[in-house]
Amino acid sequence: MKKRLSRKFFCAKLLLFGEHIIHRGARGFALPLNQYGGCMRLKAEKVHELESNRSLELLANYIVYQDELCRRYDTNALLEDLENGLFFDSDIPQGYGLGSSGALVASVYYNYRKNRKTDISLTELKSELAALESYFHGKSSGLDATVSYLQKSVILVKGEVDEVFKFKQPPQPVFNIFLLNTRIARKTSPYVNMFLERCKSQAFYKMVEKSLVPANNIAIDAMLNRKYVAFWKSVKIISQLHIDMLPDFIPNTFHEYWTRGLNTNQYALKICGAGGGGFIIGFAPHDSDYRSLLAPNEIIDIMQV
Repeated sequence: MKKRLSRKFFCAKLLLFGEHIIHRGARGFALPLNQYGGCMRLKAEKVHELESNRSLELLANYIVYQDELCRRYDTNALLEDLENGLFFDSDIPQGYGLGSSGALVASVYYNYRKNRKTDISLTELKSELAALESYFHGKSSGLDATVSYLQKSVILVKGEVDEVFKFKQPPQPVFNIFLLNTRIARKTSPYVNMFLERCKSQAFYKMVEKSLVPANNIAIDAMLNRKYVAFWKSVKIISQLHIDMLPDFIPNTFHEYWTRGLNTNQYALKICGAGGGGFIIGFAPHDSDYRSLLAPNEIIDIMQV
């Protein structure tokens, strides 16, 4: 092998705000999710490891036949490592909207990019990572891989990275943010297409433009500036709009939990990523009884604000 393989950990990504509406005038807020992630390893033996090895082999073949990418990557080292059982050892659930392929792509970039630059511009980095990840999705924004690679939070404006920063939790947090596991894997594209189709309705699009987008943008600003009254109000508006406008983007078995949070004021739920399953994002005041109200569902605490 050309060099010793790095075991650097690349985390998952969570789009906390902005799902479906980033290109409808909404800002986006994405953050690294350290609860899940992975790193490159050798000597694949188990079934899922061998599947990862095969997936990486197909990605390597894709790189080889893309002239621009091929010039930038040490494909000889990558192919040699694949012969030695290279796989991406990851616990990021697939079909949950947490950027499992983005973390893998970030690891490929880190390990096999020739002359990897430390002063690369955000635009250039996101574009190159998007070119790699497009193998998995046909077309990729590169956002997932960018967040995973930088391991920093990003603010998106018109779908482009506008600001990169390390989010610091306040010394006296007021709200818990958590994930609710639906245990339903889903694909992104059907729900993206459904949302785009509904935007053709003037009444639906007006609700998006006049209600959902402003609530989304206020929630981001309020969270970053620790204006908690405005934050909680905006999150509840988003939650209500999601259940009213996109009920079929929420698994039927979670509708009762959704309305229970709004009715009790103990927590609020919102769609995570494309919706349809995967995780649901939850917000709850620090002193609320959200765990018992959401039992027996699996809850993963991710941060406090």
